[in-house]
Order: sequence, then C-alpha cells, then structure tokens
Amino acid sequence: MLDTAVIPCGGLGTRLLPVTRWIPKELLPVALKPLLHWTLDEIADAGLLHAIIVLNPARPAVEAVARAWAGPLELEFVPQDRARGLGDALLRARDLLAGAAFIAVLPDNLFQGDNPTRRVVESWQRTRMASVLLSEIGQEESRTKGATGKAKIETGPDGTIMVTDIADKGTGRFQTGGEASAVTPIGRIALAGDVFKEFEDVARSLPPGAELDDVPVLQRLARRGALAGVMSKARFFDVGVPEGYREAVCSFPPDI
Repeated sequence: MLDTAVIPCGGLGTRLLPVTRWIPKELLPVALKPLLHWTLDEIADAGLLHAIIVLNPARPAVEAVARAWAGPLELEFVPQDRARGLGDALLRARDLLAGAAFIAVLPDNLFQGDNPTRRVVESWQRTRMASVLLSEIGQEESRTKGATGKAKIETGPDGTIMVTDIADKGTGRFQTGGEASAVTPIGRIALAGDVFKEFEDVARSLPPGAELDDVPVLQRLARRGALAGVMSKARFFDVGVPEGYREAVCSFPPDI
C-alpha cells in the first residue's frame, strides 16, 4: 500500500532570488495560500494518509506553516542540513519510511484541473512499478519551465506508458530540441522503498560535495524497463522559476 508522500522543502530557491532570501519558496503565496498548503491539499485529496516533510533547519517557518494546515494528514518532519539535491532529500526520509513505497511530491510544481498525485499513485497500484508524472511542453510554454530532461516513451499493448530513457537536465529553461513539443518527467514520482539502494549506489560515484539528484536513478529505472509514465491531464505551473510563478499567480484568482 502506498499511503505516504515525501515533500522536499530543504532547497534554497536560488532561481527565485532575491525574495527567497527571506521567504522560503514553499511559502510563497498563490491565491493567498502558501505553496506548501496547495501541496498538502493535493496529497490529502489523493487519499494518502501521511506526509514526511524534509526541512532546512535554518528555516523553521516551513514547519510552522505546515503545522498550521488544517487537513487530515499525519505530518512528520526530518532535517536536511544542506541543500544537496532531491536524491539526498529523499534519503533523509528513509528511516521514517521503513521500507514502504512512497511518492515524492515537489511543492514547486503546481497543477490546475486534475490531481496528479492521485493518478501517479493509481499507476503504482496498477503496475506495481515506479511511476513518474509526464508533461508535454510546447516551445512557447517552455520559457516558463525550468530545465528538465526530455523523456523517450513507448505505449504498451495494455496502454501503459513506459519511459525508456531520460536525458540529463540542461540549464536555464526547458528545451524542446527544436521540436514543436517534448515530453519531460515532472515532480510526482512513486517509488518502491528499496529504491534507496539505487540512490546510495549513485552517490558513491559522485565527486565530493556534488548534489545527489533523482535523474540518474530515474534513468537507471527507465533503461531497464522499470519506469511507468503518467501523462498529466492538468495544467502545469513550474513555480520554481520567476516566469512560472508569475503565470500561476495570474491563473489562480484569490478566493476572497
């Protein structure tokens, strides 16, 4: 049973400087509600029971805002003393997960019109396979999305989308490679509890001080036929970059 989300909140939000020097990215408001509350609402609506929030201890406001959320999830907190990448953040939650499957939910990915957490969890339950949310990004909208790697996908006879490869992350903004659109994995990833062995193996190959990202592990899973994809039906906002945050603020009217 997959009933737990891991929410990484230990990053520095450098792409949104200077405002993130004082306000953690996860607390930036959209429609007068902090991004972290949008994330918790999505997780609860998907039917999950627990959320593990990975925190930067130097930013206690994130935990305070999480505890002020009025929803039904059981919340647990674990520190990440340095921003060393998403893979490192997930490893911090390993002991609390105790071998259970989980879904990584990035709070700087905001959605309108569908619940992507529910759909990725459903993929996990149906396939018993690591599952990642996919978005098709057009050239025009790519300027509002951060750099992620293009994905190669195939559709099996039963309709299951299989991710067969993922390119390395670029820099700046997402690039379609000259195509009208391209598919890329985004921030909802269901993983088995034993995936941490993969993260540890990748970590051993990194130079000292390098960040441990999720992409090398997803690449490994994809290349051995062990990564399902779920095409997003929702409108996707990458609020981790200024253009995406501005787009989200303009698209969600305040409920007042």
